[in-house]
Amino acid sequence: MTAENQAGKIQYDTNKINEPYLLGVYLGDGCCFKCKSYGFSIVSEDKDVIEKTAFIMNKLFNKNGIVKEIIPNKTKLYKYRVYGKNIFNYLTSQTERKSKIPSFIFHADIKIISAFVAGLMDTDGYISKGINKFGWQRFSLGFVNSADWLDQFIELLKKSGVKVGKKTLKIKTRSINEKDCYQININLRSFIEKGFYFNCERKQNLLENYKANVKYQSY
Repeated sequence: MTAENQAGKIQYDTNKINEPYLLGVYLGDGCCFKCKSYGFSIVSEDKDVIEKTAFIMNKLFNKNGIVKEIIPNKTKLYKYRVYGKNIFNYLTSQTERKSKIPSFIFHADIKIISAFVAGLMDTDGYISKGINKFGWQRFSLGFVNSADWLDQFIELLKKSGVKVGKKTLKIKTRSINEKDCYQININLRSFIEKGFYFNCERKQNLLENYKANVKYQSY
């Protein structure tokens, strides 16, 4: 069974990439909870990311969950929540409660690694386009997270042949109690050449736009 990414360019065996993509989404913006019930939830501005996550959860665990719109601070977001102790146990055990990247990812082939990276980039990654001081288009690609496994992610990208800039501390914008958050810049050309992509249509469209303007560098 194969499936195309949102830009319709890359085909992969969904039976092999569902699991690593879900793990990437969980490490990025996902949350496992344990209250009266066990489960998983995620909030995103990108409906297609939420729908893909819900599809995979149903495929792997036979759980439908609930997707609903929420509008905090006048911004439309999509929230997905699903219940199941097996889901909770799987995600938390594979990542040691979001403290590490699953070890099998480092020894997997590029299709598995790129699916995992797509899950991370769909959630906490960014790609943007602007104009520099010379009036040229400028694209930038990066990732922002406060997790302990960020150095592992940098290692994984470099191991896969992707050029990565230095990790830099971002200025706290909400409160002094906010957890330290770090940003890494990722070289766009090497990201594409090594077979990486977004499943998020909004971000992948910008990546395709960059590919159509390859004379412009990310940084």
